[in-house]
Amino acid sequence: MRNYTKLLELAKQNNGYVFTKDLSQNKIAKDYLKFAVEDGILEKVARGIYIESDKFVDLLYVYQMNYSKAVFSSFTSAYLWNLTTRDIEIVYGATPLNYFAKGSRNNTVLVRENDDIYNLGITTIKTMFGNIVKCHDIHRTICDLFSDKYVGDKFIQVEALKKYLKLPNKDTVKLMKYAKVLGVDKQLREKLEVLL
Repeated sequence: MRNYTKLLELAKQNNGYVFTKDLSQNKIAKDYLKFAVEDGILEKVARGIYIESDKFVDLLYVYQMNYSKAVFSSFTSAYLWNLTTRDIEIVYGATPLNYFAKGSRNNTVLVRENDDIYNLGITTIKTMFGNIVKCHDIHRTICDLFSDKYVGDKFIQVEALKKYLKLPNKDTVKLMKYAKVLGVDKQLREKLEVLL
């Protein structure tokens, strides 16, 4: 019987995940990943990413680990901020202009942005599985939903804006400041006039 103690300790430190890149600094031979999969201890979920077999895979976390510069935006960040009741079918993200996401999936919309726009409102949030991922803050999320780059369901725009307006910590001044920078102030103002 193989001893997976070190591997399982590493998984415990990472909420059930093991990353190939962490093996050498923890003095674990790469072969142990293969053996752990064969023995049903770990499952491979993506290139260089494994999870304990009894854990649920956090697809957003795995996505973030695969595309380190991607920041969840528009619908995906609305989902993370509980601004929509819809489930994720397409992952929306933003990346810097000089970042190329190799092998991105069919159910992915990545928008490449210049640094000023890309960096506007980046924050972190916990997924439903407790993993930390990067996304746009709640104000930027609303603006992204009203951008021409958002090609999703228009119902989500109104749903998210209504939920945002009910929040005790909403900041419509910040929202409109972001909207002006992102060029969606006219569309957003029109919707706000109807809803307020």
